[in-house]
Amino acid sequence: MRRSTPLAVAVLALLGSPAFAQPAPAPASSPAAAAANAADACERAVRQSLASRAGPAAELKFAAAPAVQPNMSNGGQLVMNGAGSWRAGSGLLRRFEYSCNLNPRNPEAVGVLIRDLTPPSAEAASARAVIEPDLTNLSPAACESAAAASLKKRWPAVSQLSFDSATRRLSQDSASKAVLRGQGKALPAPGAPLTHFEFDCDLDPRDGRVTEMRISS
Repeated sequence: MRRSTPLAVAVLALLGSPAFAQPAPAPASSPAAAAANAADACERAVRQSLASRAGPAAELKFAAAPAVQPNMSNGGQLVMNGAGSWRAGSGLLRRFEYSCNLNPRNPEAVGVLIRDLTPPSAEAASARAVIEPDLTNLSPAACESAAAASLKKRWPAVSQLSFDSATRRLSQDSASKAVLRGQGKALPAPGAPLTHFEFDCDLDPRDGRVTEMRISS
């Protein structure tokens, strides 16, 4: 006589087989893996920022992986610093330092500040010396007000907006055009990392009017 297997035993046997085994829980991300992901996101942001200046075909090299700055980082912000160089189409090698502000809960949200360490060439210095800026009608406030208005359009919920007066640089190319450059920082939205940005304005030296504004971050 053929014996039948009890239903309960059959079900338990199936659940215990490899085909029905429950997958093991994925291991939690280690601090080292999280730091590596943040470093990758920082370098990607630097490449994207430099592409607008150097062009996508520029030869870009990082000196080393960006390092976490413990004295500037906290639970809501991760700060990483690094250095590198890029070679433009003209062949000139330019060196730079950079700083990334990241949100530990969203490493893809990166604020980048890049500082060019390359000294100006003799030709560029000579060209700037040809025309001394006429400061009679020029005011940094006009440029920074235009920058604030531009950032407000880009980030409607922007707050903690500030400008670093030590970074202001004024040059004049002609009797009708001057350029003011500078840097600042702002909080694009609640919960976002503090973002550094650069700005430059074209101004008319004859009346101080801002004729064009550019923001990069």
